Amino acid sequence: MRRRHLLQASAAAVALPKFALAQSKPDKLVFVGDNGPWHWCLVEEVAPAFEKLHGIKLDFTLLPIDALSARLKAELNSGSSGIDVIQWTATYAGWLAQHMEDHEKLLAGAAGRHPDFDWDDFLPAIRDMASYQGKLLGIPYRVTASVLNYQKQLLADVGFDKAPENWAEFQAALIATTKAGAPNRYGLGIWGRQGPAIVGGFSPLLRGNGGRYFDPKIYDIEINNAKAVEALQYYGDLMTKDKVIVPDAITWEFDEIVAGGQNDRYAMTITLAPYGTLINDPKLSKTAGKWAWAVAPGAHSRAESQVSVGGWTFGVPSACKNKDWAFEFIQFACSKEWMRRSVVRGNAPPRVSVLNHPDVMANYGWAPVLAEAMKTATLEPREPIWPTMELSLRSAISAVLSGQNKAKDALDAVASDWQRALRRSGLKG
Repeated sequence: MRRRHLLQASAAAVALPKFALAQSKPDKLVFVGDNGPWHWCLVEEVAPAFEKLHGIKLDFTLLPIDALSARLKAELNSGSSGIDVIQWTATYAGWLAQHMEDHEKLLAGAAGRHPDFDWDDFLPAIRDMASYQGKLLGIPYRVTASVLNYQKQLLADVGFDKAPENWAEFQAALIATTKAGAPNRYGLGIWGRQGPAIVGGFSPLLRGNGGRYFDPKIYDIEINNAKAVEALQYYGDLMTKDKVIVPDAITWEFDEIVAGGQNDRYAMTITLAPYGTLINDPKLSKTAGKWAWAVAPGAHSRAESQVSVGGWTFGVPSACKNKDWAFEFIQFACSKEWMRRSVVRGNAPPRVSVLNHPDVMANYGWAPVLAEAMKTATLEPREPIWPTMELSLRSAISAVLSGQNKAKDALDAVASDWQRALRRSGLKG
């Protein structure tokens, strides 16, 4: 089935029956989420279909990630009932849990209306991502893990007949493709701006070298050990020594990494798997049809490849006055039919039946690679203190990428900052 046929077939399958809820019907539901480029299906297709079916509009507020976190904390901590549906990511779970409905109870209450929702169809690891300390805080809508996106012919032209599997091969391929593409195309595009994405850009290298941030059981800090330092110095050297990273990538985040690939600014990038749909989109991309996908290289071998798994979950806050209708919209958006449709518009749904659908696997080459990466992927920290800790790590990565600091000095400073933060929080004496 061609991509067009997949889109038509999934669009034809989304007509769901009308029904009545006991709760009075609101004129609108307020949805607050991030402004990533994968929302098109949700905003342009799902919401209008829901309004046509039920007569309820969706009022979207889509914000940059840091602004989203600040907005949610302010409203939820104040007890506001102004938000009906929250889009949240795994690292919010620790502080968000107290403000959310128990979605196991919501699922049980809605089972009669949606007996085919099939909760078991969601990836087990992603069900865990949407939970905290045994409480289900929402229904996952998007699963993300980084994979290697590469222009296959560009690598072949400089002598690489397969994707690099370790850091030495990766560095050699980056140097060769940068030289071949000069002056406009570089080997690598990254999330280089000191913002929410920068830690996600470093994480595949940290984890691919066997590193981690800290021991989650006893909170021993590991961010400045030899493995972490080696990973960050390698990353920094690609920018400052080898000069194989797009120079203006120091200002790039989510939209820019997609635009950079579409405009042929780099030969490779390690970024979120579903971004491959947008980078490879024949309607938008100068490089459409040229991309292939593989798991991120490990430090010494492919077997060491490991990335972070994350994603976005839709949930109903406890203070919401329209709980039944808010959860009805969430189940509508997360249905098999609409999730399959959302793949066409750049989403990566966490339903097994969607990711393993033959047409999805045939038309979206990143999908089976994402499934492979998920086998070893790990969740980012979800402790309530993690957002604070992450801020100092962002600064350290940025300082090394810009050549202002060496990795050892930068990460030693992070470790000292984390020690103080953990003591103040009472997590470590």
